[in-house]
This record gives sequence, C-alpha cells and structure tokens, in this order.
Amino acid sequence: MKFENKDASLQKRKKQDMKKKPSKIKRHEMFNSNNVPKDARSILEKFDDIVAETRGLNAKQRVFLSSSIKKLSHSLTDDRHSRRVGYMNSAENVTAYISYFQWWNLVRLTRLFSNMPRDAFHLSEKSVAIDIGSGPLTVVTALWLSRPELRTKKITWYCLDLSQNALSQGEEIYLSVAARTISMMKEDDGSAIEPWKIIRVKGELGTDIKEKAELVTCANAFNEMIQGSEMPTDFLAKKYSGEIEKYMAEDSEKTVLLVEPGDPHSARFVTLMRSALIKRGFSPLAPCPHSDECPMTGRTGGKTTTKDGKSAKWCNFSFATEDAPARLLRLSEKAGLPKERAVLSFVLMRKEKDGSEKQNEDSGKLKIRIASNFIKLPEIHKSGYYACSRLGLLLAVDTTNVKPKNGELLEIPEPDSFLPRDAKSGAKMLDI
Repeated sequence: MKFENKDASLQKRKKQDMKKKPSKIKRHEMFNSNNVPKDARSILEKFDDIVAETRGLNAKQRVFLSSSIKKLSHSLTDDRHSRRVGYMNSAENVTAYISYFQWWNLVRLTRLFSNMPRDAFHLSEKSVAIDIGSGPLTVVTALWLSRPELRTKKITWYCLDLSQNALSQGEEIYLSVAARTISMMKEDDGSAIEPWKIIRVKGELGTDIKEKAELVTCANAFNEMIQGSEMPTDFLAKKYSGEIEKYMAEDSEKTVLLVEPGDPHSARFVTLMRSALIKRGFSPLAPCPHSDECPMTGRTGGKTTTKDGKSAKWCNFSFATEDAPARLLRLSEKAGLPKERAVLSFVLMRKEKDGSEKQNEDSGKLKIRIASNFIKLPEIHKSGYYACSRLGLLLAVDTTNVKPKNGELLEIPEPDSFLPRDAKSGAKMLDI
C-alpha cells in the first residue's frame, strides 16, 4: 500500500514537472480569433448583407453571384496576364470582388490586426494615414473593426487606387460598417464617435498627396504592381520604399504596414521591402523578432529551389478557416473555391521620431516566430516547427509538447551557444 502511494506521488510530481517546464515559455498568438472584437465578429458573420445593401442586390442577383466570383477568380489567377489594369472599374467585377475576396481579406486582416501588439498602430489623436492600392478600402475597414482604440481618433485616410468605382463602393461599405459598430458601442463618458474622414484619390503609388502621413498601409497591391515588370524586384523594392517614405511626415513617428498573399513571389517582395526600409532607418515590429537579415527569403544560394527540387522557404503564415463566417464558407463552396487555410505574408515597420532603433530582444530571452505547421521528425521520434529568430532559421523541436500554432511568437530562455544543424534544411535545431 505504501509502495502504491509512493508511486502515485512520483507520477504526480512528474506530471507537475512536465507542466512547469513549458511555463518558462511566453506565448503570443498571431491569429487568435478570441481577440477579434465581438462587434467585428458579428459584422463579419453577415457581411454579405452589407454588400447586398450597398450594391442594391436583390435575392436573384445574390443567387447567381457565385458564377461572377468564379469568373473573376479565373482572371486574377491563371488568366491574370490578360487582365485589364482597370478591371475593378467593372460593376460586375467590383460586386464579385467585395462579395468574396474582400470578405476573405477582412477575415484575414481582422484576425491579424487584432493580435498585433498594443502599440502596433500608435497614432496621434488627429492624424493622417495613406492606404496605397486601397481598392474597396479593405485595410481601412479591417482596422476599424479590429482596433477599437483607433475608433475614437480623428484619422484622415487618403485612399489611393486606380479605380474610382472600387473606392466609391469601398467608402460606402466602410461607412455602413462604422455605423453598425458605433450603434453597438457604449461610450463610458458619453462622447460621440464619428467615422474616419475618407479622401478618395485616383492614382497609383507616387501620386501626390496633399498631407504627410504617420501611417502608410498597402495590402494585396504590390503583387499586382510587380507583375510583368521588367525591372528587378530588388530595384523595385528600393524604389517603392523611397516613394512610401516621401508620403510620411518628417517630424513624427512613421509606421508602414505591408500585407501580401502568402505565395513565394509576393512573400519574397515583402522581404525585399523589409530590407529596403531597414536601410532607411525603419525597424520591424512584426512578424520579425529581430532586425537582422531575413532567413526565409524564398531563395537558397541565389535560387528559388533547394537541391532536392523543393521551394526555398519563404516567410508566410496561415490559419485554418473552420471558424470563418458560415455564410462565407458556403459561398466559397458554391463558387467552387473552397478554402481550408487563409495565408498571408506581411511586415509592420516603424521609424522612431528621433531616428533611434526599437529593440526587439529582452535580456536573457530569445524570441522566435513559428513559421510553419506541424512537421514530423521521425529520425528523433519528435515533432517540430520551422521558426525565425536572430540566430537565423531554426527547427524548433517540441520536446515539452508546447504545440505552438503557425505564426505564434515564443519567448524562451537564451539557448546555449552551440546548436546542431538539421541535415535536411540546414536550420539550427533548438529544443522548446
């Protein structure tokens, strides 16, 4: 009897020790849906009603919408080289775009923005922001939904796009979303909240803007801008980073947000923009846990494929879509475009007013960003995840059953100076 109690005590202590070890790790998720504001989730669930209202769609038009979505998807992907530059000026294309692509982009961006650091979008009470390639104001709408602390600020948004039709429809959608959230909000001090001021500007990157900005955003635009360009992508990154900074106020903190699809070509361009902005004095706030050279550039030895013919690792993040709005999932199925995972590449960067660099690392801690899904490691009977750090590319071996999620930021104790390398990927192997 005594032996059984002692054995049980040892087992209990072992379980407690196993629980204690992972507690040394601080965790910050990238796509936690619980951090999306309640009013934003409510609006996203029935976003199709907002689209129908602003576009004046009747029940019959909504039924046949899926065919227009499928047609537009074809022109945006496999038939993109024959697509007209002003394709968003078509009423049919705009309706299809906001009904499907904007809806999915809002799901992606609200999830991402809601989980960013508290100071990610630190803006003055009266500030100016510029959204490049704004289309139907997806970034503006996503920021309003995901960052309630910004709703009380008097922000003037210059929304820049080649399509006035997309901008006009986007403004209507944003104002409708803002009106719904304002009606749901209860201000403790009773002060009134008003929608941000929207100034539509027809043009492309480089078009003159009357005011200088504290924040410049650009989502899902550079992938179209660089398509078919004969100029090297590193040259374009240098050029575009300079044009972005010209839009920004000299006497204020400067923040730049770039988001692109998570495909290799777009992700590599985000990496190049990161490097170009670092040379201009900006520091990455997210997803990068460091300001050193990116270890996931989409190239190995100057090539886009590895020796075994696989794509070189590029920086992208994803989350499963099972908890996406039910109506959107049904629409996706009906259009023949089911989506199991939402993927993106992004970088958030800041240049301090005094030109100082922001420190990413805490003393005695190493920050690593998980940049893959679960990987089986049969050689050592473990599982692992690729991760980015100031030590370079890591293969994080999950020895304590942490099970980090794609995109999660982990803060762990500083490892020993020597780390073995994975023979397959060349990544340094680190136990977590």
